[in-house]
Amino acid sequence: LKELTDKNRIREIVPEAATQKVTAWDLGMSDSTAIWVAEIISGEVRVMDFYEASGESLDHYIKWLDEKGYRDYTHIMPHDVNVRELQTGKSRYQFLTEAGLDIEVAPKSSVEDGIQAVRATLPSTWFRKTNTVNKGLECLRNYRREFNEKLNNFKTTPLHDWSSHGADAFRYLCIGIDRSGNSHHTDWNKPIDDTYKQQYM
Repeated sequence: LKELTDKNRIREIVPEAATQKVTAWDLGMSDSTAIWVAEIISGEVRVMDFYEASGESLDHYIKWLDEKGYRDYTHIMPHDVNVRELQTGKSRYQFLTEAGLDIEVAPKSSVEDGIQAVRATLPSTWFRKTNTVNKGLECLRNYRREFNEKLNNFKTTPLHDWSSHGADAFRYLCIGIDRSGNSHHTDWNKPIDDTYKQQYM
């Protein structure tokens, strides 16, 4: 991130029509949901917006997409979007697709593999300063491993704190796309079938 700042990669960016447009979400159940918005073209990832809220229903985030003009983007979700809620009997995948959103489920991977995907993606990433600096980039800067005082070393798992949801959503962004601008799931409009679940989930 320091290198991105030094290279003026955190700056004002004008949205462009001829780009692939995606969002990437970390879905909170009882805590925060975080969403990154990006445009992708010619190997560049242009991060245009960030949003996070807590204690809100999915309708709240759909309304935010509508207000910002992001509804028609492709929305990358973590694999747990398919978990059914006991109260409704529906998964969040079903709810969001029935609301008209184009959902893409990110390939399931370990946290460490996701972190490596972020590290590989950041050198080709630009951040729109106006919309991402205040909270989104601070999440990435503060995402860290927890220190074990007794053993005097860092734990293998990241610390879960206020920065986790934004950082996890960015991780899903990086594993849900490749830097050529293509999705890992080539047919974005096709429902998730058993073959896809076996391959990625």
